[in-house]
Amino acid sequence: MIARLQLYGLLALAFVAGVFGIYMAGVQRGIARQQSKIDANRLDNYKTAKETADEVEAMDDPHLADLARRWVRKDQ
Repeated sequence: MIARLQLYGLLALAFVAGVFGIYMAGVQRGIARQQSKIDANRLDNYKTAKETADEVEAMDDPHLADLARRWVRKDQ
């Protein structure tokens, strides 16, 4: 009788451990997916910043000054 209870106890413990393992695998997969989205967003932001910096470097000084006048407030 005790051996049968031990067997049921071990089976229940194995089941709970399996369910917990599956749950943790799902959590890790979700974390990896979220990290992938963050990395893709960060890379996109870097590309945009690089394109903007390259665009500004390609401009000559008078053209850059004309563009800056639109964004800088006038002192009175």
